[in-house]
Amino acid sequence: MAISVTEILGTDSLSGSRLVINDNFNVLASEINAMEVYFAPAAGTLTNLNNLSTEALRVGLSTILLDINASTFDILTNVKMTGNLTMSGGCVFRNDTNPTSLNDTTAGGNAISVGTSTAIPPYTINRCGNTDITTALSLELHQGAIGQEIFFICTEGSGTVNIASPSGTNYIVTTGVADTISLNAKGESVHLLAIDNGSNIPVWYIVGGQGYVIS
Repeated sequence: MAISVTEILGTDSLSGSRLVINDNFNVLASEINAMEVYFAPAAGTLTNLNNLSTEALRVGLSTILLDINASTFDILTNVKMTGNLTMSGGCVFRNDTNPTSLNDTTAGGNAISVGTSTAIPPYTINRCGNTDITTALSLELHQGAIGQEIFFICTEGSGTVNIASPSGTNYIVTTGVADTISLNAKGESVHLLAIDNGSNIPVWYIVGGQGYVIS
């Protein structure tokens, strides 16, 4: 709400206006004190608000972490939830698809690493395929994070794509042993989930798929 003070004219006596000046300062001090209940200038914080209405909200200075405006709601960092997430409408879209197809062309005769020894696989959905029907393509799936999901979907070719863990770094488990998962035709897929092995180590388990072969 707007505040008002009493105007002192140039023709007014300064000594005679002392009470008016003091009253004006008291009005300003009272309003500043009322604002500082919510705004702490030294700390740069806002607290105790009952309601905040704004057209946009941005969190982060050099790196933007949250950006909300009239058309988008973008969270640009990791989100940690300690409670339930309830969705009452709309759809859930997975859009973290590897932009590069994992195939014999990109492999150049070598195995393709999915993740590294120090970084978990970066994409949830991986398109793969092999047009070479005589030589299998090897995908080396590194350790994930507990609770992480990953999909391999064959989108091209009729050659074999073998998915296995690099020696000594990870496991793909179905019956308690290390396995190789093979996709051999367009449309085949496998869905894996990283589960705690009981020692806080993530192990890939098969939870679904279509047409894959275990060997």
